[in-house]
Amino acid sequence: MPRPAGAVMERERDQPGLPDDPRDAALAWFVRLESGDADAADRRAFHAWLAQDPAHRREYDRLAGLWGDLDRVSDPRKDRRAAPTRRRFLAFGAAGGAAACAAALGGAVVLTGWPGDLKTGIGERRTVTLDDGSVLTLDADSALSIDFTAAERRVRLTGGRAHFITAPDPGRPFVVACANGRIATADASFVVHRCLDSVVVAVEAGTASLTTGTEPSLPIAAGQSRSYGPDGPGPLLNQGVAVENAWRHGRLVFQAQPLDAVIADLNRYHPARIVLWDRPLAGLRFDGSVDISRPDAALNAILRTLPLRTLRPVPGLVIIRSV
Repeated sequence: MPRPAGAVMERERDQPGLPDDPRDAALAWFVRLESGDADAADRRAFHAWLAQDPAHRREYDRLAGLWGDLDRVSDPRKDRRAAPTRRRFLAFGAAGGAAACAAALGGAVVLTGWPGDLKTGIGERRTVTLDDGSVLTLDADSALSIDFTAAERRVRLTGGRAHFITAPDPGRPFVVACANGRIATADASFVVHRCLDSVVVAVEAGTASLTTGTEPSLPIAAGQSRSYGPDGPGPLLNQGVAVENAWRHGRLVFQAQPLDAVIADLNRYHPARIVLWDRPLAGLRFDGSVDISRPDAALNAILRTLPLRTLRPVPGLVIIRSV
């Protein structure tokens, strides 16, 4: 026999701590339902809450879509061998991630003759000396592969950022492939940063050349930087090297960067996964410098300058939304 509507509503009112704000209430319901502890009465009360107001359904669907995105994108804060399920994410504890982050920031690991693939985790930076004497430093949450032949010293940066100091070898160029571009040099030090929608190359010393698609090669001299993306290379800039090198000295520096790019960089150091709830927030701009050894303080510094607030519905997840 169906329960009277009044009984359902009574059960809903008994739900502890259900916020008045539809967004916050949607989060409360989502955590409850995804935790595995919800019973049949909880689910009836949830459906009654959805039926009360179209805004309830809208905010819950928004959160469900965001959670679906997390399901499709692997997160290095979790066990790399485990499937990125929502239940695993809900069970993830921030304390363990913070401890690992602090330990990784304590110092770089130096290896000689590293073969094959190289990856770093959240908060981890690694320095590797290659067989030819070149030295590369991989930023946190970054990945590359190394393939040296008799004709070419090739590295493919598949994610994140790396700094290269190449050993001189005029007969065998050092090449970094990243996205649709190719950076080549005989002897230089430079940074390659794979961003959300583009790649930035900043040359510290020496000279490198950039080739994208079928375009002719473009030189980049010491002290210069250039970005490129699906539409080809951007303008040559006589700046940007210090910004792209700041992570090697414990800071992240942003110059009018969109918020989604800022959060992508900070996510490589923060023990919790940071996501933007509202898509329009991605275009907000941030100027400033933050300390990556204190990632939560860095996040707070960013938020203080923008009309935003955070929600932390479960350990290991920070949601940024508009005020």
